Amino acid sequence: MFNPEKLLGGLMRSGMRGGGRGSLISGGAALGLVGVAMEAVEHYMNRPQEAAPQPPSASPPPGTAAPPPPPGLRQAAPPPPPPTAAVNAAESGSGDAAVLLIRAMIAAANADGVIDEQERTTILDRLKSVDLSDAEHQFIVHELLAPKGMQEIVAEVKTDEVAREVYAVSLIAIEVDTEAEIDYLNHLAANLGLDSAAINAIHRQYGIPLA
Repeated sequence: MFNPEKLLGGLMRSGMRGGGRGSLISGGAALGLVGVAMEAVEHYMNRPQEAAPQPPSASPPPGTAAPPPPPGLRQAAPPPPPPTAAVNAAESGSGDAAVLLIRAMIAAANADGVIDEQERTTILDRLKSVDLSDAEHQFIVHELLAPKGMQEIVAEVKTDEVAREVYAVSLIAIEVDTEAEIDYLNHLAANLGLDSAAINAIHRQYGIPLA
């Protein structure tokens, strides 16, 4: 199953280059889809563990029909979609708002022009606590290997609320301690049409000082 809200929440909880902002976000500062994503991943991580699968029963003797399954037995879940199916599902509008914010985080982490193999491995390791499905894992790997550009991200922003959320998750994704990252955020804010009041409010909301 491909759950973009859970994946987005996992990225925000574990951070990318920023080392994680989960305590800031889950402390009541999150609003809109950002808050929904954090609630989704916290719910997922705190759910009771499923019972361990039972060993298969012995096969019936040759020539004997297998007994019917007990009433109410659930059918096995279908196999996860291949990577292309997960990516196509995201691009066709399934969870498109969450997917946009995921891509915004990855674009910010790619502010210096490269997410190398070590950084990809670090990001995926941080996501292990979220227990990604095969489809989610393949999707995030695909996005890390081919990050979207700022203009591609901005072109998908249709409302002021989404613009603020795109800036917020981009801010969460990085440490903002290099010139490349500072320039990226400044250009992102300008392209999103965010004024200084909106930017200051976002930084105060998440307790992250202006660079």
